[in-house]
Amino acid sequence: MENELVNNYWHIYSDGTKTDIPFFSDEDKVYAMNSVAIVAFHVGVRVLCVNINDTHLHAVVYGESGERFKEELRRRIIVFLKREGHGDQLGEGLFISCDMIATRRELLSKIIYTFRNCLDFYKRMPWEYRFGVGNVYFTENVNRGKPLGELSFRQQKALLHTGEKMPEGWRLDEHGMLIPRYFIDIQHVESLFVTPRAFLAFLYVRKEDEQYMKQQLFVHYRESRNMEEIRKRGNKLSNSYFGRSLPKVDLRCRLQVAAKMLKEGFGSKRRSLPPLSIWG
Repeated sequence: MENELVNNYWHIYSDGTKTDIPFFSDEDKVYAMNSVAIVAFHVGVRVLCVNINDTHLHAVVYGESGERFKEELRRRIIVFLKREGHGDQLGEGLFISCDMIATRRELLSKIIYTFRNCLDFYKRMPWEYRFGVGNVYFTENVNRGKPLGELSFRQQKALLHTGEKMPEGWRLDEHGMLIPRYFIDIQHVESLFVTPRAFLAFLYVRKEDEQYMKQQLFVHYRESRNMEEIRKRGNKLSNSYFGRSLPKVDLRCRLQVAAKMLKEGFGSKRRSLPPLSIWG
Protein backbone atom coordinates (compact mmCIF):
# COMPACT_ATOMS: atom_id res chain seq x y z
CA MET A 1 0.00 0.00 0.00
CA GLU A 2 2.79 2.44 0.95
CA ASN A 3 4.59 1.78 -2.35
CA GLU A 4 1.45 2.45 -4.36
CA LEU A 5 2.22 4.77 -7.26
CA VAL A 6 0.53 8.18 -7.34
CA ASN A 7 0.12 10.79 -10.07
CA ASN A 8 -0.06 14.59 -10.23
CA TYR A 9 1.31 15.28 -6.74
CA TRP A 10 4.12 17.85 -6.51
CA HIS A 11 6.51 19.08 -3.87
CA ILE A 12 7.26 22.78 -4.41
CA TYR A 13 10.16 24.20 -2.41
CA SER A 14 13.11 26.55 -2.33
CA ASP A 15 16.54 26.13 -0.80
CA GLY A 16 16.53 26.85 2.92
CA THR A 17 20.30 27.48 2.96
CA LYS A 18 19.88 30.51 0.66
CA THR A 19 18.12 33.85 1.09
CA ASP A 20 16.54 33.85 -2.35
CA ILE A 21 13.10 34.31 -0.80
CA PRO A 22 13.62 36.86 1.99
CA PHE A 23 10.34 36.62 3.87
CA PHE A 24 11.81 38.35 6.87
CA SER A 25 8.70 40.24 7.95
CA ASP A 26 5.20 39.03 8.75
CA GLU A 27 3.90 41.14 5.86
CA ASP A 28 6.21 39.24 3.48
CA LYS A 29 4.92 35.91 4.77
CA VAL A 30 1.29 37.04 4.48
CA TYR A 31 1.90 37.91 0.84
CA ALA A 32 3.58 34.55 0.21
CA MET A 33 0.75 32.59 1.84
CA ASN A 34 -1.86 34.51 -0.13
CA SER A 35 0.17 33.96 -3.30
CA VAL A 36 0.18 30.18 -2.83
CA ALA A 37 -3.61 30.21 -2.49
CA ILE A 38 -4.23 32.65 -5.37
CA VAL A 39 -1.89 30.95 -7.85
CA ALA A 40 -3.23 27.49 -6.97
CA PHE A 41 -6.77 28.71 -7.61
CA HIS A 42 -5.70 30.35 -10.86
CA VAL A 43 -3.88 27.33 -12.36
CA GLY A 44 -6.26 24.71 -10.95
CA VAL A 45 -4.22 22.77 -8.41
CA ARG A 46 -5.20 21.87 -4.85
CA VAL A 47 -2.96 22.86 -1.96
CA LEU A 48 -2.49 19.99 0.52
CA CYS A 49 0.11 21.59 2.78
CA VAL A 50 2.17 24.78 2.91
CA ASN A 51 4.73 26.39 5.19
CA ILE A 52 6.43 29.79 4.76
CA ASN A 53 9.67 30.46 6.66
CA ASP A 54 12.02 33.45 6.68
CA THR A 55 14.24 32.21 3.85
CA HIS A 56 12.21 29.58 2.01
CA LEU A 57 8.90 27.90 1.42
CA HIS A 58 7.46 24.39 1.07
CA ALA A 59 4.16 23.31 -0.44
CA VAL A 60 2.56 20.05 -1.54
CA VAL A 61 -0.03 20.43 -4.30
CA TYR A 62 -2.22 18.12 -6.36
CA GLY A 63 -3.11 18.61 -10.02
CA GLU A 64 -1.75 18.43 -13.53
CA SER A 65 -0.28 21.96 -13.49
CA GLY A 66 2.49 21.62 -10.91
CA GLU A 67 5.18 23.19 -13.10
CA ARG A 68 2.89 26.04 -14.10
CA PHE A 69 2.03 26.64 -10.44
CA LYS A 70 5.74 26.86 -9.61
CA GLU A 71 6.50 29.34 -12.38
CA GLU A 72 3.53 31.62 -11.70
CA LEU A 73 4.24 31.60 -7.97
CA ARG A 74 7.86 32.52 -8.67
CA ARG A 75 6.90 35.41 -10.96
CA ARG A 76 4.36 36.77 -8.50
CA ILE A 77 6.83 36.73 -5.61
CA ILE A 78 9.56 38.38 -7.67
CA VAL A 79 7.19 41.24 -8.54
CA PHE A 80 6.40 41.67 -4.84
CA LEU A 81 10.03 41.61 -3.70
CA LYS A 82 11.04 44.19 -6.28
CA ARG A 83 8.07 46.38 -5.41
CA GLU A 84 9.02 46.25 -1.73
CA GLY A 85 12.66 47.07 -2.47
CA HIS A 86 13.95 43.60 -1.62
CA GLY A 87 15.42 42.97 -5.07
CA ASP A 88 19.01 43.20 -3.84
CA GLN A 89 18.35 40.31 -1.45
CA LEU A 90 17.60 37.89 -4.28
CA GLY A 91 21.26 37.14 -4.88
CA GLU A 92 21.54 34.81 -7.87
CA GLY A 93 17.81 35.10 -8.45
CA LEU A 94 14.69 33.55 -7.03
CA PHE A 95 14.54 29.83 -7.72
CA ILE A 96 11.87 27.30 -6.78
CA SER A 97 12.05 23.55 -7.38
CA CYS A 98 9.16 21.34 -8.41
CA ASP A 99 9.54 17.59 -7.77
CA MET A 100 6.95 15.05 -8.86
CA ILE A 101 5.98 12.71 -6.02
CA ALA A 102 5.99 9.06 -7.07
CA THR A 103 4.58 6.92 -4.25
CA ARG A 104 1.94 7.17 -1.57
CA ARG A 105 4.52 6.83 1.21
CA GLU A 106 6.58 9.64 -0.28
CA LEU A 107 3.45 11.78 -0.55
CA LEU A 108 2.50 11.29 3.09
CA SER A 109 6.09 11.89 4.20
CA LYS A 110 6.35 15.13 2.18
CA ILE A 111 3.08 16.41 3.66
CA ILE A 112 4.38 15.73 7.17
CA TYR A 113 7.80 17.21 6.35
CA THR A 114 6.12 20.42 5.16
CA PHE A 115 3.77 20.42 8.15
CA ARG A 116 6.71 20.12 10.58
CA ASN A 117 9.05 22.52 8.78
CA CYS A 118 8.56 25.38 11.24
CA LEU A 119 10.00 23.20 14.01
CA ASP A 120 13.47 23.38 12.47
CA PHE A 121 13.52 27.16 12.32
CA TYR A 122 11.26 28.44 15.06
CA LYS A 123 11.06 25.52 17.52
CA ARG A 124 7.31 26.00 17.58
CA MET A 125 4.64 23.38 17.07
CA PRO A 126 2.91 23.59 13.67
CA TRP A 127 -0.45 24.52 15.19
CA GLU A 128 1.23 27.47 16.95
CA TYR A 129 2.76 28.81 13.74
CA ARG A 130 0.70 31.29 11.70
CA PHE A 131 2.29 30.78 8.29
CA GLY A 132 1.47 27.13 7.78
CA VAL A 133 -1.58 24.93 7.80
CA GLY A 134 -1.85 25.05 11.57
CA ASN A 135 -4.29 22.62 13.13
CA VAL A 136 -6.66 22.17 10.19
CA TYR A 137 -6.43 18.41 9.71
CA PHE A 138 -8.93 16.20 11.54
CA THR A 139 -10.56 19.17 13.22
CA GLU A 140 -13.96 20.76 12.95
CA ASN A 141 -14.27 23.66 10.53
CA VAL A 142 -14.89 26.90 12.40
CA ASN A 143 -16.06 30.02 10.60
CA ARG A 144 -13.92 32.98 11.55
CA GLY A 145 -12.43 35.94 9.73
CA LYS A 146 -13.99 38.18 7.13
CA PRO A 147 -15.54 36.50 4.06
CA LEU A 148 -14.26 37.74 0.71
CA GLY A 149 -17.88 37.99 -0.36
CA GLU A 150 -18.29 40.99 1.95
CA LEU A 151 -15.56 42.91 0.11
CA SER A 152 -16.00 44.91 -3.05
CA PHE A 153 -13.88 43.84 -6.01
CA ARG A 154 -11.73 46.95 -5.53
CA GLN A 155 -11.13 46.11 -1.86
CA GLN A 156 -10.29 42.51 -2.69
CA LYS A 157 -7.85 43.59 -5.39
CA ALA A 158 -6.13 46.03 -3.03
CA LEU A 159 -5.75 43.41 -0.30
CA LEU A 160 -4.78 40.40 -2.41
CA HIS A 161 -3.03 42.12 -5.32
CA THR A 162 -4.91 40.13 -7.93
CA GLY A 163 -7.46 41.08 -10.56
CA GLU A 164 -8.99 37.63 -10.46
CA LYS A 165 -12.20 37.19 -8.50
CA MET A 166 -11.57 34.74 -5.68
CA PRO A 167 -14.13 32.44 -3.98
CA GLU A 168 -16.56 34.44 -1.87
CA GLY A 169 -16.52 31.81 0.88
CA TRP A 170 -12.81 32.19 1.56
CA ARG A 171 -11.99 34.30 4.61
CA LEU A 172 -9.28 36.74 5.65
CA ASP A 173 -7.82 37.07 9.13
CA GLU A 174 -7.22 40.42 10.85
CA HIS A 175 -3.84 40.73 9.10
CA GLY A 176 -5.24 40.31 5.59
CA MET A 177 -4.04 36.72 5.21
CA LEU A 178 -6.26 34.09 3.63
CA ILE A 179 -7.08 31.59 6.36
CA PRO A 180 -5.54 28.21 5.38
CA ARG A 181 -8.57 26.07 6.17
CA TYR A 182 -10.44 27.77 3.33
CA PHE A 183 -7.92 26.99 0.58
CA ILE A 184 -6.25 23.83 1.88
CA ASP A 185 -7.92 20.66 0.57
CA ILE A 186 -8.42 19.23 4.05
CA GLN A 187 -10.72 16.41 2.97
CA HIS A 188 -8.16 15.20 0.44
CA VAL A 189 -5.43 15.04 3.08
CA GLU A 190 -7.72 13.25 5.52
CA SER A 191 -8.58 10.67 2.85
CA LEU A 192 -4.86 10.03 2.29
CA PHE A 193 -4.08 9.37 5.95
CA VAL A 194 -7.50 7.75 6.63
CA THR A 195 -7.22 8.10 10.44
CA PRO A 196 -5.69 10.55 12.92
CA ARG A 197 -3.63 7.63 14.24
CA ALA A 198 -1.94 7.19 10.86
CA PHE A 199 -1.29 10.92 10.68
CA LEU A 200 0.38 10.83 14.10
CA ALA A 201 2.48 7.82 13.10
CA PHE A 202 3.89 9.74 10.14
CA LEU A 203 4.26 12.89 12.23
CA TYR A 204 6.92 11.29 14.37
CA VAL A 205 9.27 10.19 11.61
CA ARG A 206 12.73 9.00 12.56
CA LYS A 207 15.43 11.66 12.65
CA GLU A 208 17.60 9.75 10.18
CA ASP A 209 14.69 9.59 7.72
CA GLU A 210 14.15 13.33 7.98
CA GLN A 211 17.86 14.04 7.52
CA TYR A 212 17.95 11.82 4.43
CA MET A 213 14.96 13.69 3.01
CA LYS A 214 16.69 17.03 3.57
CA GLN A 215 19.81 15.80 1.80
CA GLN A 216 17.78 14.54 -1.16
CA LEU A 217 15.88 17.82 -1.44
CA PHE A 218 19.12 19.77 -1.44
CA VAL A 219 20.58 17.56 -4.21
CA HIS A 220 17.40 17.93 -6.31
CA TYR A 221 17.41 21.67 -5.75
CA ARG A 222 21.03 22.07 -6.85
CA GLU A 223 20.53 19.87 -9.92
CA SER A 224 17.44 21.83 -10.96
CA ARG A 225 19.17 25.13 -10.36
CA ASN A 226 22.25 24.15 -12.37
CA MET A 227 20.01 23.12 -15.26
CA GLU A 228 18.19 26.45 -15.08
CA GLU A 229 21.49 28.35 -15.12
CA ILE A 230 22.61 26.39 -18.19
CA ARG A 231 19.34 27.14 -20.01
CA LYS A 232 19.57 30.84 -19.19
CA ARG A 233 23.18 31.11 -20.37
CA GLY A 234 22.39 29.15 -23.53
CA ASN A 235 19.42 31.36 -24.35
CA LYS A 236 21.46 34.51 -23.70
CA LEU A 237 24.20 33.38 -26.08
CA SER A 238 21.69 32.26 -28.71
CA ASN A 239 19.89 35.61 -28.59
CA SER A 240 23.22 37.41 -28.84
CA TYR A 241 24.46 35.40 -31.84
CA PHE A 242 21.25 34.57 -33.70
CA GLY A 243 18.59 36.93 -32.35
CA ARG A 244 16.46 34.03 -31.13
CA SER A 245 16.31 31.75 -28.07
CA LEU A 246 17.66 28.20 -28.24
CA PRO A 247 14.33 26.42 -28.81
CA LYS A 248 13.84 28.56 -31.96
CA VAL A 249 17.19 27.86 -33.66
CA ASP A 250 18.35 24.76 -35.56
CA LEU A 251 20.78 22.10 -34.40
CA ARG A 252 23.77 23.76 -36.07
CA CYS A 253 23.20 26.92 -34.05
CA ARG A 254 22.74 24.93 -30.85
CA LEU A 255 26.07 23.21 -31.43
CA GLN A 256 27.77 26.59 -31.77
CA VAL A 257 26.21 27.73 -28.48
CA ALA A 258 27.28 24.50 -26.80
CA ALA A 259 30.85 24.93 -28.04
CA LYS A 260 30.97 28.44 -26.63
CA MET A 261 29.62 27.26 -23.27
CA LEU A 262 32.21 24.48 -23.13
CA LYS A 263 34.93 27.09 -23.56
CA GLU A 264 33.41 29.04 -20.66
CA GLY A 265 33.75 26.05 -18.37
CA PHE A 266 30.27 24.52 -18.52
CA GLY A 267 31.83 21.33 -19.83
CA SER A 268 34.10 20.81 -16.82
CA LYS A 269 33.44 18.09 -14.26
CA ARG A 270 31.97 20.73 -12.02
CA ARG A 271 29.51 22.06 -14.61
CA SER A 272 28.62 19.53 -17.29
CA LEU A 273 26.29 20.28 -20.17
CA PRO A 274 22.98 18.44 -20.52
CA PRO A 275 21.94 16.94 -23.88
CA LEU A 276 21.14 19.55 -26.55
CA SER A 277 17.67 18.03 -26.88
CA ILE A 278 16.53 19.62 -23.61
CA TRP A 279 16.79 23.04 -25.18
CA GLY A 280 14.32 22.17 -27.97
